Amino acid sequence: MKIAVLGVGSIGSVLVTSLAEAEHEIHLHVRGERGAEMALQGLAIEGHRTQTVQPDRFSWSFDERPLPQERCAWADTVVITSKAADVHRLLHVASFLLKDDGLVVVMANGLGHLEAAAAAVGHERAAVAITTHGAHRLPGGKVRWVGEGVVRCGVSPLGDASRAETLVRVLDEVGLNAHLEKDVQGMVWEKVLINLAVNPIAALGGLRNGALLGPELFSTCMEVYREAAQVARLERIDVPDESTFEQQLRSVLVATSENECSMLQDLKAGRATEVMWLNQAVVSLAERHGLRLPLNQALAALIQACRP
Repeated sequence: MKIAVLGVGSIGSVLVTSLAEAEHEIHLHVRGERGAEMALQGLAIEGHRTQTVQPDRFSWSFDERPLPQERCAWADTVVITSKAADVHRLLHVASFLLKDDGLVVVMANGLGHLEAAAAAVGHERAAVAITTHGAHRLPGGKVRWVGEGVVRCGVSPLGDASRAETLVRVLDEVGLNAHLEKDVQGMVWEKVLINLAVNPIAALGGLRNGALLGPELFSTCMEVYREAAQVARLERIDVPDESTFEQQLRSVLVATSENECSMLQDLKAGRATEVMWLNQAVVSLAERHGLRLPLNQALAALIQACRP
C-alpha cells in the first residue's frame, strides 16, 4: 500500500514508525526546522514501543519546496495528522498526492474536518479518524508514546466504506488497534466532548489532567459538557448521556492523570491552540439554533486571550 502522512507530529510519529515495520511505501510531508531534522535523522520513539527508523525508509516532501511531480496521484491513502489549524492547508497537498480512487483521512481534534475533506477531494474519498494513543515530543526531538489506545475511523455518509476498511486492516496489523465506525459524526462528537470539557480548563489552570478530578473542577467540566451536548442533540448527533459521559470523563482523567493536555502544551510553547475547532466551534453551532453557551464562550475567549 502507498501511504502518505502529512504533518508528522507526535501522533503522526507513532503512526509512521508503526507502519514502517510493514512493507508499505511511505511518503512524509513535513515543514520547518523539525521537518528538516526528521528528513536528516529519521524518527525515534520510546515508551510503549522503542524504535528508530532511518530517513531513507521514506520519501519526503516539504512545505518550503514544490511538491515532487513523481508523487502526483501516487497515494492510495493520505493521512493528515496535524493540528486542526493546519488541516485546510494540508488538504491541498493531499489533493495533489491522492489517487483518483484513494482516501484522505483527517486525524485531528475538533469539528468540521470531515466536511473540509469532502469539499477538497469529494465525499467518496473523505474520512476522519480519532485516536486515544497518547504521545508527546521530548526535548531533542524523540517522541514518547505514553499510552496504548485505539484508532477509530469513519467515512463520509456518502462515501465508500471499503476504502477505509483496507486502511483499518493495515493499521490493525501494525498494532494500532484500529476499528471502522458506522456512526462517524457520533464518533467525532464523543472525542470532541471530552476535549472541550478537559483541555481549556487544564490549560488555563496550568494543570495536569488528574487535577480535574477534584470536585469543583470536575463539576465545571461536566457543565461544559452539558452546554455542548445540547447542541449535539439539536444537530441530531447521538452522544453519550450524562451518566455515561461522567464515567467516560473520569476514566480518561484517571488514565491520563500525569499528562499535560495538548492545549496546555500549545500555550506553554506560544503556539495557536485548537479551541476554535472545539469550544468555539460548538458556540458557533449553538448560535444557529438560537442558543447561548456562556461557559464554552468564556473558555474559548480566555484561551484566545492567552496567545502572545
